[in-house]
Amino acid sequence: PARRTHCRALPSDGTLSEQTVQQRFLPLFHHLKSDNTTPTQGLWVMHSDEPLLHQWLIDACRPQWSANNQLIKRMELSSAKSWLDVVAELNDLSLFGDSTALIVTGNYKPDTKAIARLSAFADDVMGGHSHHHLIWCLPKQDKKSLTTKSLKLFDNQGLIIDGNVYNEKIRTDILTAKAQELGLILSFDAWQMLLSHTEHHLLSAYQCLWRTSFLYTHGQMIGVDELEQSLVDGADFTVFHLSDNMLMGNAQKSLAILEHLKRTDTAPSIVLWAVAKDIRLILQIQAGKPSSELGIWQSKAYVYEQAARRLHGQNNAWLSAVYAIDKTIKGVSDKNAWQLLMDLILSVCGVRINGV
Repeated sequence: PARRTHCRALPSDGTLSEQTVQQRFLPLFHHLKSDNTTPTQGLWVMHSDEPLLHQWLIDACRPQWSANNQLIKRMELSSAKSWLDVVAELNDLSLFGDSTALIVTGNYKPDTKAIARLSAFADDVMGGHSHHHLIWCLPKQDKKSLTTKSLKLFDNQGLIIDGNVYNEKIRTDILTAKAQELGLILSFDAWQMLLSHTEHHLLSAYQCLWRTSFLYTHGQMIGVDELEQSLVDGADFTVFHLSDNMLMGNAQKSLAILEHLKRTDTAPSIVLWAVAKDIRLILQIQAGKPSSELGIWQSKAYVYEQAARRLHGQNNAWLSAVYAIDKTIKGVSDKNAWQLLMDLILSVCGVRINGV
């Protein structure tokens, strides 16, 4: 939806009312997922008390931003005056992309001067003179807040997205969309169990679906018995799940678990410890030492031995990579520890990348 007329909802009589017109999150999410070519641009604001939905909106926009060479940037508002920096960013021509996708966070409303400049920017977009896109992420706004000058600007010249989960039906519809995205098919009873177990908590329900997607193949019918394994209180992916998938050469799941560990603030040193431990065990097995003498549990010995055979000759740079990541974590290097971990894990999975 590049322009407001593509997104704006109409009342049942087909006319626009005087009240603020808001786009619901889910229809917009479906539209973005089905069309990754139409450029997103102009002024968008999404208000929701669910941080997860803010992130899902951004994730749904990424294919459009990438396809239209829009450089993604983030800005945090520290005061109302910060909006002048936002406008300046929108007016700057990027050396790295044709336009910018700017994600703005912070609950500071723009003042009169900034509103005038944002209005001029919106006019440029409507006139085809600018292709920048601004998404302002806000907590839930009440009716009074939605009538302030700053949000009326987005109402009149942009798009207001209501990302709030007001009832169980909305939560169910959103979770259904995410389940489809994960390739999950739940039976009626399994859905009832999930919704009952995670009542009013979107994040808990989604985390359960996410865990379930790793336990079963896509398209498999998930019943009560299958779902129950993912509904254990406090269940979560750990470095041990990462180890299991890495040893089996499952690169896609390994990277997904790594991303989960990163998002849940797991220390990179803990991840490195687990990966380095597996690397040393694989190297020792390849050097001829029996797994029974290395302290490996009997139930996992076969997995390590298979990994050692599968990865024969692909381990030249592993220990150097472990050392480099350790230096980065300790601040000796300015490289990105998570990126280096990703490269190393891919290598242990059998995917050659960046010479590792």
